[in-house]
Amino acid sequence: MKTYPFRIVCNIACMVSIMILTACNLPASSLPTEQKELTAPTMTSEAVQILLMTQLAATFAAPTATIPPPTATQSYTPTPTRVQSATPTIATPRSDICTDKAEFVKDVTIAEGSVYSPSAAITKTWRVRNVGTCAWTPQYALIWVGGDAMSAPTEIPLTTYVDPGNTIDLSVPISAPAQDGQYQGQWLIRSADASRFGVGKNADQPLVVKITVSQTAADLNLGTPTWTDTFKNSANWYLLETEYTKFSIKSEKLVMKASPGGGDEWGIANIKPISDFSMEVNFTTGSQCSGKDRYGLLFRAPNPNVGYVFGFSCDGHFRFYKWDGANYMPLQEWKTSDAIQSGPNQTNRLSVWANSSTIKLYANGSLLGEYTDSTYSKGRFGLFMGAVDSNPFTVFAEDIRYWLLGE
Repeated sequence: MKTYPFRIVCNIACMVSIMILTACNLPASSLPTEQKELTAPTMTSEAVQILLMTQLAATFAAPTATIPPPTATQSYTPTPTRVQSATPTIATPRSDICTDKAEFVKDVTIAEGSVYSPSAAITKTWRVRNVGTCAWTPQYALIWVGGDAMSAPTEIPLTTYVDPGNTIDLSVPISAPAQDGQYQGQWLIRSADASRFGVGKNADQPLVVKITVSQTAADLNLGTPTWTDTFKNSANWYLLETEYTKFSIKSEKLVMKASPGGGDEWGIANIKPISDFSMEVNFTTGSQCSGKDRYGLLFRAPNPNVGYVFGFSCDGHFRFYKWDGANYMPLQEWKTSDAIQSGPNQTNRLSVWANSSTIKLYANGSLLGEYTDSTYSKGRFGLFMGAVDSNPFTVFAEDIRYWLLGE
């Protein structure tokens, strides 16, 4: 057997050691391009996320976020007639590298409970803010996770980048179901790695759209009105004149003017009592109109001091009550509605549908609510107003008409 001197073996080992040490201390200029980019301090957060996930995926198992059980507001059970439904999917906010979290800012369109005609095509838009540390990219998407889909796409990719702290409007095209009722859909945001997140303290609450489907005034298909007045003269009216309120006819309009202090005061039409009907009035507010200045319709009044009162306020609310000559009995306290045009110099169409004990109220063709009351079944009608914040407060009634039902 051939042997080598100790000196030769040592020299070989030393050369190998030197080569290894030299390789471990190569100058930065000799590093591969990929390694230089990894150490560059100017990389985007998205690039860091992708590279780190690629390098670490084989070594570390993905963490699982612990999500609290859904609150009562998350659960939703569709009615048996709804075929577009699903069990809500709980959000799974990511906790690796950076954090995904959204904050609800406001409903840009479709306030909760808005009323639409069957099969109406509408768009729901939420404004949300990125309050996490991840930048949202077009790889993110808004996804439907439960409730009623209402013919919406199940996934809508983002079309822009949203850095932390910035806001974005997220929109979903939906179609109101064909059947009357209340409906809601629930939506979350899916990140680039397929995790899901939403709004709220734990980023696990969905964005929600809630609508009511019901007929509008136009859906009634009433045909030619039974009676119409365009205020060419005062033949059909007892013109009101009190300390606070005065009605007059001018330029084919009923001019209603009031000052604060008088409450709701009305003038009655010189028309025989009616029972079941649909009626609408077009009003235009004057140059001063704010707060709870209000105007509207008195109907089914057995005498001039008794009946139902339905009106709009200048700040976009409506109210419905009955008056027995001494007592105010609310059927609907002031409630806001996007269907009412608020402020001065605005035109609103107020409509009532009354058939037996069922009463439907509309603003500009949109249903505001349906009520049941049988206190007054027949009577005369009139127009009312009341000034609270404006002096003077002026409203112009431009025309009024009604259709008798069942004739």
